[in-house]
Amino acid sequence: MERKKAGFALVVLGIFLWAINLPVFAADTHLIADDSKLIIIGSGDFDYKDGRVDEAAFRFPNGLAYAKKAEAIIIADTQNHCIRSLNLKSLEVTTVAGKSQGLDRFGFPGGGYLDGGVKEAMFSHPKGLVAADNGAIIIADTNNHAIRQIYQGQVTTIAGGTMGYQDGQALKAYFNKPTAIAIGKDDNLFVADTLNNVIRKIDLKGNVTTYAGKPDDTSILNEPTDLVADKEGNLYVIDSGNHQVKKITAQDTLEVVAGNKGVKDTDSNYWLGGYLNGPTKIAYFNFPKGITLKANDTLYIADSYNHVIREVSSDMVTTVAGTNLAGEKLKPNFLSQFDGPTKLVYAKDSLFIADQWNNRIILIPDKNHNLKPITNYLTGTTSGEIKVILDGNIVAFPDLAPLEIGETIKIPIRALTEAWGANIEWTAETQEFTILKDGKIIGFAIEAEDFIIYQDRSLVALDTIRGKLGWQVNWLPEQNIIAIQSK
Repeated sequence: MERKKAGFALVVLGIFLWAINLPVFAADTHLIADDSKLIIIGSGDFDYKDGRVDEAAFRFPNGLAYAKKAEAIIIADTQNHCIRSLNLKSLEVTTVAGKSQGLDRFGFPGGGYLDGGVKEAMFSHPKGLVAADNGAIIIADTNNHAIRQIYQGQVTTIAGGTMGYQDGQALKAYFNKPTAIAIGKDDNLFVADTLNNVIRKIDLKGNVTTYAGKPDDTSILNEPTDLVADKEGNLYVIDSGNHQVKKITAQDTLEVVAGNKGVKDTDSNYWLGGYLNGPTKIAYFNFPKGITLKANDTLYIADSYNHVIREVSSDMVTTVAGTNLAGEKLKPNFLSQFDGPTKLVYAKDSLFIADQWNNRIILIPDKNHNLKPITNYLTGTTSGEIKVILDGNIVAFPDLAPLEIGETIKIPIRALTEAWGANIEWTAETQEFTILKDGKIIGFAIEAEDFIIYQDRSLVALDTIRGKLGWQVNWLPEQNIIAIQSK
């Protein structure tokens, strides 16, 4: 497929426009007629169709951005290889730029790489985009490893276009599956260069540099998939492969905002995610993909593999939408089902969510405080009995659950350590047991008051687990949850 590269044209925001030809409407118009109801954009069909919100069709929608002047939500329609627009006044979905050609090896519409007019230009699996207040649209054209722009009816490449990793002048730089873009405080562009495990910066002079991370060190960033900048110059990043939300401060330090890595799967070499709400230091995510920022410093996270929307605020992580079960059903009180939610954007006092595998956009109005914790879904389980989360996963107790005896909480040790992957050997004569794993031998004796026997089960107190196994154990009484990290 023919490819054209324009000269670098990273124009200064506020002076020029990366403009799209969308009508401008009054600022007080919006899609939400009933502030208590969840709204669906798209028929849910895996198809391509412009039209009213109830008849429009998408194929795996991903990136979302709010175009203020156009009064529209801009959508990266990934498998249709195009950029769509949801007009918040006319309630129409239209195509802004891009087209498909032929079929790929899976029988899906095929993408390409072609700069030019918006009707002729081609993308390949675009997954990220950003819209400036003046209408600028910049796109992470993922499978073309390029950063593209739409300006005065033309699509051009402003950086990249070749797979690899190389800093330098924008059109000579290499990217590897970029999936998101943010505009920083000083109008520089920041790119989630996903498979390079880094964040790249494109300055106003057209220079590409590595802003955070190293390609060969996934402990810093592991496949970052989204990012958003605040007014203070901080950059929040979804570190998807590490199941964490991180912040690059205005002083260029990298901090963990929320989430734990859990344990590493030796087969895939990925960290295993989990699902746990609570204080940010012990919460778990499962391959989160998207992030957006509310004006009061509240973050919303598309926790993709958990199929829920999480909120990070005041050092707490909660679930505000979704049921932890993949599906497409809509239920009262926002216990609705998502299937792989990816990107999201907070705009017009509402949260717009790309419900990727359901091929639709979900709008949750926030004017009546609809985005609040769903108490029955704090861990994806019902409340009432004590639950144990070990390295992000719920531990099953087949006959006796953890319980409070006196003022001490005790856990059946066999079920807990077997969930950890250890063997346990019991010696009835001396009433002792030994835990064995990876060459470690840890002994417990009833004479040493390491445990008690209750209903034929050996129960161990939380303090003993901390001392003997060296684990981090947190008791969350408000949620009836014991959160344990073995590493």
